[in-house]
Amino acid sequence: MTNSTQDRTKGARMQFFSDQQTGLRPWQHGLVFLLACAVIVSRRPDAVLHARFFAEDGHVWYADAYNLGWWSALFHAQDGYFQTFPRLGAALALLVPFFRAPLVLNLIAICVQALPVNLLLSSRSSAWGSLRFRVLLAGIYLGLPNCPELNATITGSQWRLAFSAFLLLVALRPRSTAERLFDLSIFSLSGLTGPFCIFLSPIALFLAWQRRERWRWAMAGLLCTACLLQAWNLFSGGLAGRPHAPFGAGPAMFVRMLAGQLYLGTLFGGNALAARPGIGPLIVFACIAAAGAFLIVLCFFKSSSGMRLFLVFSGMILCSALIAPTLGQIGGFTGWEAVVRGAGARYWFFPDLAFAWSVLFCFQSRNQALKAVSALLLCALCLGFAARWEYPAFRDTNFAEYARSFDSAPAGTVAIIPENPDGWNLRLMKHGSK
Repeated sequence: MTNSTQDRTKGARMQFFSDQQTGLRPWQHGLVFLLACAVIVSRRPDAVLHARFFAEDGHVWYADAYNLGWWSALFHAQDGYFQTFPRLGAALALLVPFFRAPLVLNLIAICVQALPVNLLLSSRSSAWGSLRFRVLLAGIYLGLPNCPELNATITGSQWRLAFSAFLLLVALRPRSTAERLFDLSIFSLSGLTGPFCIFLSPIALFLAWQRRERWRWAMAGLLCTACLLQAWNLFSGGLAGRPHAPFGAGPAMFVRMLAGQLYLGTLFGGNALAARPGIGPLIVFACIAAAGAFLIVLCFFKSSSGMRLFLVFSGMILCSALIAPTLGQIGGFTGWEAVVRGAGARYWFFPDLAFAWSVLFCFQSRNQALKAVSALLLCALCLGFAARWEYPAFRDTNFAEYARSFDSAPAGTVAIIPENPDGWNLRLMKHGSK
């Protein structure tokens, strides 16, 4: 054996042992996945014990799959975008008895929500830091207190799916056919589910240009193709279906949103603190917003490239959400006023996670003052986790009773079944027997 061959063999062995030290074995990944799912269920046990439809889960995804047929529904856009993943989930839900359909959708959503934990603990994510540090990152992800509408709902799973796609983008390139197929599936599903490919595409192109790897160019091309499809649908009529009510933008409102929903919301969960009127509270909120922004800027310059890209990704999503929120007017408030009072928590998922991770990254700083501030914020974050761990159970809509009535109804019967939140319902036309 030549010296060069020996060197390559030695290098491969060292890489193998390095992967074992920075990642997990397959059985450990399985255990971590089940543990993550259990943590997610613990935050809202009724998602499994008393599963019910939530918002578009029944009103759109299941209703369209049942009334139109799953294949036809697959090509229907919602809010201007193709929504492939929840529609595929609804197609699977058609295979079980109707009263079990919400449970199937919730279980799919829970699995997708748990997936980023495994990705973070994989050896492919070793650039984020040590395994112990990535466990902390995953713990913060699972414990964020400001994401009730994204927990165990397939409507919210598009955000989790986009997070998985981002983690794969910044991860080490796949080393096996199975990993490449897995990446391809995640990028395809995320690209064809909601608008997130619009923000993932520039990051994919940047990484492909920076690292000069053929695989990264292929994935960038895939995401750009999905981006073109979503943009074509959006501008060929999808915009007309989105709300166009005034959303009350302004500098003071922006400061209140940042302070209340991004910085305080990350630590203590959704709140309406920033809605307090007066110049005094506004000054306090401005100081909070400035301090939080300063910490994020410090993290940007001191953290890894993956974290920097995550901050950019989160910022793009937040700017887009605030420019064109799909809230309209809620309770007499404009869109931005409603957000200040706690509506639209989904818009804060990525920014909240970015801020919480920034605090953790800053805690590693050698600057004692920054380390002390970060430690204080981490303690506050832990208190927020404890105080807001269990989300409120969904309102009981007597779904099982409605399901039994629908199953026994004659063909052609139109059923209107209430669901969560208030004002939403599921409309089904009973099929004839085959």
